[in-house]
Amino acid sequence: MKVSESQVRVDRAVRPVQETLAARPGHVTLGKFVLVGGLGYLIYQVCLFVMYDSPLLAFLAAKGRDISLGPLRHSDALLLITSLVAAELSIIGVFLGHHHWTFRNRELVDKPLWLRFLQFNLKAAVSSMGIVTLLLNVLVLRLGLYHFVALPLAVIAGFFWNWLWDAQYIWRRTKQQHGAD
Repeated sequence: MKVSESQVRVDRAVRPVQETLAARPGHVTLGKFVLVGGLGYLIYQVCLFVMYDSPLLAFLAAKGRDISLGPLRHSDALLLITSLVAAELSIIGVFLGHHHWTFRNRELVDKPLWLRFLQFNLKAAVSSMGIVTLLLNVLVLRLGLYHFVALPLAVIAGFFWNWLWDAQYIWRRTKQQHGAD
């Protein structure tokens, strides 16, 4: 079989990329991490749409109804409730994705699954329910952004926090495997 000149050029261009990725397997894990995070983002968006925007759950509180949380007031109880529920459903989906795919090939520090899930939820309480939910509500209610615009901005803010905690602590490698994925 004769190799064309264009195939040779493509091979020359692609080979360094393949060699770089093969030499740095952590990039594969980061790619999986981003894809699973994208799934979590999709879960969050779908849940928020179904619970906040669609008429499927019309029995929930009306948009724009004030809620008093002790000394704090929130001007849209439905947004607060639905964003918190969407966040937890997203957290569960992302945990399952990371556990069964992203970090599945790592030799992990031994810990029970329930503890790993608890650690993941605590980390997510800061990122998803803290950083993302807080920013989402501020950007929507204070700056008037639509939640489909505000959510990506809030998610980007939580990305680095999540990667640090997930890769370095929750799914931490054993000392023998440190440096490989």
